[in-house]
Amino acid sequence: MAEIDANGRYGEVYDRGYQHYLGQRLGRRHAIWALIVYSMKRAMGIKKSWTAKVIPFILYLATIGTVLVVIGIEAFISGASDDPVMTFSEYFFFIFLIEGAFVATIAPEMLCGDRRENVLSLYFSRAISRLDYILSKLAAVAILTMTISVIPAVLLWIFRQLLADKPLTALTDNIDELGKIVLMGSLIALFLGCGGLVLSSFTGRKSIATAVIFIGYAVLEGFVNALIEAVDSDQTKDILAYLSPIRLLGELSEKLFGTYDPELAGHPGYSAQVDVAVALGIILIGIIVMVWRYVPED
Repeated sequence: MAEIDANGRYGEVYDRGYQHYLGQRLGRRHAIWALIVYSMKRAMGIKKSWTAKVIPFILYLATIGTVLVVIGIEAFISGASDDPVMTFSEYFFFIFLIEGAFVATIAPEMLCGDRRENVLSLYFSRAISRLDYILSKLAAVAILTMTISVIPAVLLWIFRQLLADKPLTALTDNIDELGKIVLMGSLIALFLGCGGLVLSSFTGRKSIATAVIFIGYAVLEGFVNALIEAVDSDQTKDILAYLSPIRLLGELSEKLFGTYDPELAGHPGYSAQVDVAVALGIILIGIIVMVWRYVPED
């Protein structure tokens, strides 16, 4: 179709045959789930070169290998099942270190790329809101981190019950221990996962975010330990211990499984219930910071 306007300018409009989308519209819920799945695949290096998969593979291998070694020793060495090779509090301290490295790998991959590639406006132009985006990333990192901290620990517990003289009785008698394992593993996953996402939300460079996560936790741990050594009040030491993720979650694990030693820790500490409440409060603060980072851009 050709037209000539009042000023004598000539223009043509071409019909290229574009059609409206006539397929099924899956809506907001499907968009959120698609973002969760995509975030997990991207973090694990799926559909990328093999180099993107190396670190997650090594960390999973270290976690699964540790469980298999512990189970093997307790199964084949007489008396090892009565005197565990590794207590659950020791196991979760080991998992904390593995989980920290895992989060430093996957959290920047989930967030930094979207900022660097300037695709956030595309996400928010359709079904999902900025809050949906944040919660989707949190859900994705939680699912992945729980495969490191919860599932292997549950398998270790199940195999230990099966090694008992009366497995069914052991399963029933120690079911409360299973609840503590799930609680501890979930808190480690959510705490470190949320912290990694918060730090990653402040930069578009994955390498910088990874370095900040590693260095930040190390510096914070050293600073808190120095403060605890410098003060004399037990109450002050108890409060300062909550500033250290390693102390907070490590001591909570010891309290849950009955191995906490106030003299070794350097302070009496509060109850496990208070520790859980503090950990959940810090996770909530992390979510609020994430909302502050993204929602005000609307």
